[in-house]
Amino acid sequence: MQHTDTSEGRRSPDLRARRRRQTELEIHTAAVTLAVERGADQITVDEIAARAGVSARTFFRYFATRDSALVYDRWGFSTAVDEVFARMDPHEVRMRDIEQAFGSVLATVDGDPDVGTTVRMYQTVTSSPQLMAAATAATNERTDGLLATIPVTARSRVRFLLAVASTVLFATFTEWIESGSPAGVSDAPSALDTYRRLCDELPTL
Repeated sequence: MQHTDTSEGRRSPDLRARRRRQTELEIHTAAVTLAVERGADQITVDEIAARAGVSARTFFRYFATRDSALVYDRWGFSTAVDEVFARMDPHEVRMRDIEQAFGSVLATVDGDPDVGTTVRMYQTVTSSPQLMAAATAATNERTDGLLATIPVTARSRVRFLLAVASTVLFATFTEWIESGSPAGVSDAPSALDTYRRLCDELPTL
Protein backbone atom coordinates (compact mmCIF):
# COMPACT_ATOMS: atom_id res chain seq x y z
CA MET A 1 0.00 0.00 0.00
CA GLN A 2 1.43 3.40 -0.97
CA HIS A 3 2.28 5.70 1.90
CA THR A 4 1.13 9.27 1.56
CA ASP A 5 3.22 11.89 3.33
CA THR A 6 0.82 14.27 5.01
CA SER A 7 3.45 16.26 6.91
CA GLU A 8 3.20 19.15 4.45
CA GLY A 9 -0.56 19.23 4.93
CA ARG A 10 -0.10 19.41 8.67
CA ARG A 11 2.44 22.20 8.40
CA SER A 12 0.54 24.33 5.90
CA PRO A 13 -2.11 25.78 8.27
CA ASP A 14 0.56 26.72 10.79
CA LEU A 15 2.72 28.26 8.07
CA ARG A 16 -0.21 30.24 6.70
CA ALA A 17 -1.07 31.45 10.20
CA ARG A 18 2.51 32.56 10.80
CA ARG A 19 2.65 34.37 7.48
CA ARG A 20 -0.66 36.08 8.17
CA ARG A 21 0.52 37.09 11.62
CA GLN A 22 3.77 38.48 10.18
CA THR A 23 1.94 40.53 7.56
CA GLU A 24 -0.49 41.89 10.16
CA LEU A 25 2.42 42.87 12.37
CA GLU A 26 4.24 44.61 9.51
CA ILE A 27 1.13 46.60 8.57
CA HIS A 28 0.45 47.46 12.22
CA THR A 29 4.05 48.60 12.79
CA ALA A 30 3.92 50.76 9.66
CA ALA A 31 0.66 52.34 10.85
CA VAL A 32 2.06 53.11 14.31
CA THR A 33 5.28 54.54 12.86
CA LEU A 34 3.38 56.86 10.52
CA ALA A 35 0.97 57.89 13.29
CA VAL A 36 3.88 58.87 15.53
CA GLU A 37 5.49 60.84 12.70
CA ARG A 38 2.43 62.77 11.55
CA GLY A 39 -0.50 62.03 13.83
CA ALA A 40 -3.05 59.25 13.49
CA ASP A 41 -5.64 61.52 11.86
CA GLN A 42 -3.19 62.58 9.16
CA ILE A 43 -2.36 59.21 7.64
CA THR A 44 -4.19 57.12 5.07
CA VAL A 45 -4.54 53.45 4.26
CA ASP A 46 -2.57 53.97 1.04
CA GLU A 47 0.32 55.46 3.01
CA ILE A 48 0.28 52.65 5.57
CA ALA A 49 0.24 50.04 2.83
CA ALA A 50 3.14 51.71 1.03
CA ARG A 51 5.21 51.88 4.23
CA ALA A 52 4.49 48.18 4.90
CA GLY A 53 5.39 47.25 1.34
CA VAL A 54 1.95 45.93 0.40
CA SER A 55 -0.92 47.13 -1.77
CA ALA A 56 -4.02 48.81 -0.39
CA ARG A 57 -5.97 45.77 -1.54
CA THR A 58 -3.73 43.56 0.58
CA PHE A 59 -4.20 45.92 3.52
CA PHE A 60 -7.95 45.36 3.41
CA ARG A 61 -7.45 41.61 3.40
CA TYR A 62 -6.08 41.99 6.92
CA PHE A 63 -7.70 45.10 8.38
CA ALA A 64 -11.09 46.71 7.82
CA THR A 65 -9.94 50.25 8.63
CA ARG A 66 -6.90 52.37 9.37
CA ASP A 67 -7.87 52.48 13.04
CA SER A 68 -8.14 48.69 13.30
CA ALA A 69 -4.55 48.45 12.08
CA LEU A 70 -3.43 50.91 14.74
CA VAL A 71 -5.13 49.11 17.64
CA TYR A 72 -4.11 45.62 16.49
CA ASP A 73 -3.42 43.12 19.29
CA ARG A 74 0.28 42.82 18.42
CA TRP A 75 1.05 40.53 21.35
CA GLY A 76 -1.73 37.99 20.95
CA PHE A 77 -3.59 38.44 24.22
CA SER A 78 -6.86 37.46 22.54
CA THR A 79 -5.25 34.32 21.15
CA ALA A 80 -4.06 33.41 24.64
CA VAL A 81 -7.61 33.78 25.94
CA ASP A 82 -9.02 31.69 23.10
CA GLU A 83 -6.55 28.93 23.93
CA VAL A 84 -7.70 28.88 27.56
CA PHE A 85 -11.33 28.37 26.53
CA ALA A 86 -10.37 25.83 23.88
CA ARG A 87 -8.86 23.50 26.47
CA MET A 88 -11.18 24.19 29.43
CA ASP A 89 -14.87 23.98 30.23
CA PRO A 90 -16.03 27.63 30.10
CA HIS A 91 -17.91 27.11 33.36
CA GLU A 92 -14.64 26.18 35.04
CA VAL A 93 -12.43 29.03 33.81
CA ARG A 94 -11.39 31.34 36.64
CA MET A 95 -9.52 34.62 36.84
CA ARG A 96 -6.29 32.80 37.69
CA ASP A 97 -6.47 30.99 34.34
CA ILE A 98 -6.70 34.28 32.45
CA GLU A 99 -3.98 35.78 34.64
CA GLN A 100 -1.68 32.89 33.81
CA ALA A 101 -2.37 33.26 30.09
CA PHE A 102 -1.79 37.01 30.14
CA GLY A 103 1.32 36.55 32.26
CA SER A 104 2.85 34.24 29.66
CA VAL A 105 2.29 36.87 26.98
CA LEU A 106 3.66 39.68 29.15
CA ALA A 107 6.87 37.72 29.66
CA THR A 108 7.49 38.05 25.92
CA VAL A 109 6.73 41.79 26.04
CA ASP A 110 9.54 42.33 28.53
CA GLY A 111 12.03 40.52 26.33
CA ASP A 112 11.08 42.08 23.01
CA PRO A 113 13.81 44.19 21.38
CA ASP A 114 11.11 46.20 19.57
CA VAL A 115 9.34 47.19 22.77
CA GLY A 116 9.45 50.80 21.57
CA THR A 117 6.66 50.05 19.11
CA THR A 118 4.45 48.93 21.99
CA VAL A 119 5.14 52.16 23.85
CA ARG A 120 4.44 54.28 20.77
CA MET A 121 1.22 52.37 20.09
CA TYR A 122 0.03 52.91 23.67
CA GLN A 123 0.82 56.63 23.52
CA THR A 124 -0.83 57.01 20.12
CA VAL A 125 -4.00 55.18 21.10
CA THR A 126 -4.46 56.73 24.54
CA SER A 127 -3.99 60.26 23.19
CA SER A 128 -6.86 59.82 20.71
CA PRO A 129 -10.51 59.42 21.80
CA GLN A 130 -11.25 57.97 18.36
CA LEU A 131 -8.58 55.29 18.71
CA MET A 132 -9.61 54.52 22.29
CA ALA A 133 -13.12 53.93 20.97
CA ALA A 134 -11.70 51.73 18.21
CA ALA A 135 -9.69 49.73 20.74
CA THR A 136 -12.78 49.24 22.90
CA ALA A 137 -14.80 48.16 19.87
CA ALA A 138 -12.10 45.68 18.86
CA THR A 139 -12.04 44.20 22.37
CA ASN A 140 -15.82 43.91 22.42
CA GLU A 141 -15.82 42.26 19.01
CA ARG A 142 -13.28 39.66 20.13
CA THR A 143 -15.26 39.03 23.32
CA ASP A 144 -18.51 38.62 21.41
CA GLY A 145 -16.81 36.18 19.06
CA LEU A 146 -15.62 34.08 21.96
CA LEU A 147 -18.97 34.20 23.75
CA ALA A 148 -20.68 32.90 20.63
CA THR A 149 -18.68 29.68 20.94
CA ILE A 150 -19.52 28.86 24.56
CA PRO A 151 -22.73 27.74 26.29
CA VAL A 152 -25.28 30.45 27.00
CA THR A 153 -25.20 29.55 30.69
CA ALA A 154 -21.53 30.59 30.93
CA ARG A 155 -21.65 33.80 28.90
CA SER A 156 -22.57 36.33 31.56
CA ARG A 157 -19.81 35.22 33.94
CA VAL A 158 -17.23 34.96 31.16
CA ARG A 159 -18.11 38.42 29.86
CA PHE A 160 -17.60 39.86 33.34
CA LEU A 161 -14.40 37.88 33.80
CA LEU A 162 -12.89 39.17 30.55
CA ALA A 163 -13.95 42.75 31.27
CA VAL A 164 -12.12 42.69 34.61
CA ALA A 165 -9.08 40.96 33.10
CA SER A 166 -8.88 43.55 30.29
CA THR A 167 -9.06 46.39 32.80
CA VAL A 168 -6.18 44.97 34.82
CA LEU A 169 -4.17 44.49 31.63
CA PHE A 170 -4.73 48.08 30.54
CA ALA A 171 -3.75 49.32 34.02
CA THR A 172 -0.59 47.21 33.76
CA PHE A 173 0.52 48.81 30.50
CA THR A 174 -0.29 52.27 31.83
CA GLU A 175 1.73 51.83 35.01
CA TRP A 176 4.58 49.98 33.29
CA ILE A 177 5.05 52.64 30.62
CA GLU A 178 4.69 55.53 33.06
CA SER A 179 7.31 53.91 35.33
CA GLY A 180 9.89 54.32 32.58
CA SER A 181 10.71 50.61 32.50
CA PRO A 182 10.57 50.30 28.69
CA ALA A 183 13.02 53.21 28.48
CA GLY A 184 15.48 51.42 30.71
CA VAL A 185 14.90 53.33 33.95
CA SER A 186 16.89 51.66 36.72
CA ASP A 187 14.91 49.53 39.18
CA ALA A 188 11.64 50.05 37.29
CA PRO A 189 9.43 46.94 37.42
CA SER A 190 8.92 44.74 34.39
CA ALA A 191 5.53 44.48 32.69
CA LEU A 192 5.09 41.01 34.15
CA ASP A 193 5.99 42.11 37.69
CA THR A 194 3.61 45.03 37.41
CA TYR A 195 0.83 42.74 36.23
CA ARG A 196 1.39 40.23 39.00
CA ARG A 197 1.26 42.95 41.65
CA LEU A 198 -1.99 44.36 40.28
CA CYS A 199 -3.50 40.86 40.13
CA ASP A 200 -2.55 40.36 43.78
CA GLU A 201 -4.17 43.69 44.69
CA LEU A 202 -7.39 42.95 42.81
CA PRO A 203 -9.04 40.83 45.56
CA THR A 204 -8.37 43.59 48.11
CA LEU A 205 -10.32 46.28 46.26
